[in-house]
Amino acid sequence: MTMKSMFQSLGMLSPWAVEVGFAVLGLLAGLALMPILIFYAGVSTLGRYEGASLGGIYHVVLSGLGQPSIASWVVVLGPYGLYLLLRGLRAWWRLGANLA
Repeated sequence: MTMKSMFQSLGMLSPWAVEVGFAVLGLLAGLALMPILIFYAGVSTLGRYEGASLGGIYHVVLSGLGQPSIASWVVVLGPYGLYLLLRGLRAWWRLGANLA
Protein backbone atom coordinates (compact mmCIF):
# COMPACT_ATOMS: atom_id res chain seq x y z
CA MET A 1 0.00 0.00 0.00
CA THR A 2 1.51 3.31 -1.06
CA MET A 3 1.36 6.48 0.97
CA LYS A 4 -0.96 8.15 -1.56
CA SER A 5 -3.42 5.27 -1.44
CA MET A 6 -3.28 5.40 2.35
CA PHE A 7 -4.12 9.11 2.30
CA GLN A 8 -6.93 8.46 -0.18
CA SER A 9 -8.40 5.79 2.08
CA LEU A 10 -8.52 8.45 4.82
CA GLY A 11 -10.57 10.68 2.53
CA MET A 12 -7.74 13.01 1.56
CA LEU A 13 -8.36 13.10 -2.19
CA SER A 14 -7.09 16.52 -3.27
CA PRO A 15 -3.39 16.99 -4.00
CA TRP A 16 -3.24 19.79 -1.43
CA ALA A 17 -4.60 17.53 1.28
CA VAL A 18 -2.03 14.86 0.42
CA GLU A 19 0.76 17.46 0.52
CA VAL A 20 -0.43 18.76 3.89
CA GLY A 21 -0.52 15.15 5.13
CA PHE A 22 3.08 14.62 4.04
CA ALA A 23 4.08 17.91 5.68
CA VAL A 24 2.45 16.90 8.97
CA LEU A 25 4.09 13.46 8.84
CA GLY A 26 7.47 15.06 8.12
CA LEU A 27 7.13 17.55 10.97
CA LEU A 28 6.02 14.84 13.39
CA ALA A 29 8.99 12.71 12.36
CA GLY A 30 11.27 15.71 12.85
CA LEU A 31 9.89 16.44 16.29
CA ALA A 32 9.50 12.89 17.60
CA LEU A 33 11.93 10.65 15.74
CA MET A 34 14.95 12.76 14.79
CA PRO A 35 16.12 13.63 18.34
CA ILE A 36 15.97 9.93 19.24
CA LEU A 37 18.01 8.98 16.17
CA ILE A 38 20.54 11.75 16.81
CA PHE A 39 20.96 10.73 20.45
CA TYR A 40 21.47 7.02 19.74
CA ALA A 41 23.74 7.70 16.76
CA GLY A 42 25.91 9.85 19.03
CA VAL A 43 25.93 7.25 21.80
CA SER A 44 26.83 4.42 19.42
CA THR A 45 29.64 6.32 17.68
CA LEU A 46 31.08 8.45 20.49
CA GLY A 47 29.86 6.64 23.59
CA ARG A 48 27.97 8.06 26.55
CA TYR A 49 29.25 11.30 27.93
CA GLU A 50 28.51 12.96 31.23
CA GLY A 51 25.18 14.76 31.40
CA ALA A 52 23.84 13.31 28.15
CA SER A 53 20.23 12.22 28.13
CA LEU A 54 17.45 11.80 25.63
CA GLY A 55 15.37 14.36 27.51
CA GLY A 56 18.24 16.80 27.25
CA ILE A 57 18.31 16.43 23.47
CA TYR A 58 14.57 17.10 23.30
CA HIS A 59 14.98 20.13 25.55
CA VAL A 60 17.76 21.57 23.37
CA VAL A 61 15.87 21.00 20.12
CA LEU A 62 12.54 22.37 21.36
CA SER A 63 14.08 25.37 23.11
CA GLY A 64 16.11 26.09 19.97
CA LEU A 65 12.90 26.45 17.97
CA GLY A 66 12.01 29.54 19.99
CA GLN A 67 15.46 31.02 19.45
CA PRO A 68 17.24 31.62 16.15
CA SER A 69 18.91 28.18 16.21
CA ILE A 70 19.48 26.87 12.70
CA ALA A 71 20.42 23.43 14.00
CA SER A 72 17.07 22.93 15.74
CA TRP A 73 15.14 24.02 12.67
CA VAL A 74 17.18 21.70 10.44
CA VAL A 75 16.43 18.77 12.77
CA VAL A 76 12.69 19.47 12.78
CA LEU A 77 12.30 20.37 9.10
CA GLY A 78 14.82 17.81 7.85
CA PRO A 79 12.47 14.90 7.06
CA TYR A 80 10.04 17.10 5.11
CA GLY A 81 12.95 18.81 3.34
CA LEU A 82 14.29 15.41 2.33
CA TYR A 83 10.86 14.49 0.95
CA LEU A 84 10.78 17.73 -1.08
CA LEU A 85 14.31 17.14 -2.34
CA LEU A 86 13.49 13.61 -3.48
CA ARG A 87 10.30 14.83 -5.12
CA GLY A 88 12.21 17.54 -6.99
CA LEU A 89 14.88 15.10 -8.12
CA ARG A 90 12.20 12.71 -9.34
CA ALA A 91 10.55 15.49 -11.35
CA TRP A 92 13.93 16.53 -12.78
CA TRP A 93 14.70 12.92 -13.70
CA ARG A 94 11.33 12.54 -15.47
CA LEU A 95 11.81 15.83 -17.31
CA GLY A 96 15.23 14.69 -18.54
CA ALA A 97 13.82 11.32 -19.64
CA ASN A 98 11.04 13.04 -21.59
CA LEU A 99 13.46 15.39 -23.35
CA ALA A 100 15.79 12.60 -24.50
